[in-house]
Amino acid sequence: MADSAEGRPEPEEGAAGPREGVLHRVAEAGRAMSDAAVLYHGELSSRLGLGATDWKILGLVQAAGSVSAGELVRRSGLKPASITGVLDRLERRGLLRRVRDEADRRRVLVEPAPGLEDGRVELFEGLLRRLAELCGHYTDAELELVAGFMEEAARRQLEATAELQGQEPPER
Repeated sequence: MADSAEGRPEPEEGAAGPREGVLHRVAEAGRAMSDAAVLYHGELSSRLGLGATDWKILGLVQAAGSVSAGELVRRSGLKPASITGVLDRLERRGLLRRVRDEADRRRVLVEPAPGLEDGRVELFEGLLRRLAELCGHYTDAELELVAGFMEEAARRQLEATAELQGQEPPER
């Protein structure tokens, strides 16, 4: 496989043509990213003494900033009792807290504990450094294209997950 002027591999021609070859590469790259993410997050959760489910729920809370337990049920696919158990464990560890919704005092929201709002813990530094180095090889326009593709791919994966669960897809 030849490299382009920017140092990225040129698309290989597949048996049925160049489009099929690049579509195959995208599919394989997606699978490799998924595998790498599972391994990376598994190691992170292990180092923090968290189970995979607790780690992912913490990530959902950090991404939302503030979210109800019901919304976590919807986003995670877990049962309400399971979410309650996860939130109890994460709260005991000081990783999140439950607070009253200022707009509706009857409602309780979950948010990251102070200091964890942005989700950046020292364990991420190596990955963040490597990703920053990678981004340095691309123009802003190329990164916009990559970001748009990744965002749309994630949205479609969530739709497919909801379909497998027999639920309505998340709102756009």
